[in-house]
Amino acid sequence: MRGTVAGSRASWWFWTYVVASFLIGAAVIVTALLDHEPWWSLLPHLLLALLMVAFALYLFVAVGPRRRRQRVKKRSLPPL
Repeated sequence: MRGTVAGSRASWWFWTYVVASFLIGAAVIVTALLDHEPWWSLLPHLLLALLMVAFALYLFVAVGPRRRRQRVKKRSLPPL
């Protein structure tokens, strides 16, 4: 399952997409808020940017690296 999103690690293009969509969404939000026009004129751009950031965060949490707990080895019972 190497190179698939369903595998234990996602491939490099998937993480590139996640990071790019987060950065583009954040940049659109910042530029829209720093613009001198009223924010409601840029409402469609803001909504799309918020959606991109939320989707990138969701993908990172869903597929991202998980902390693995060390499993305690079960002790076998002594022979009878």
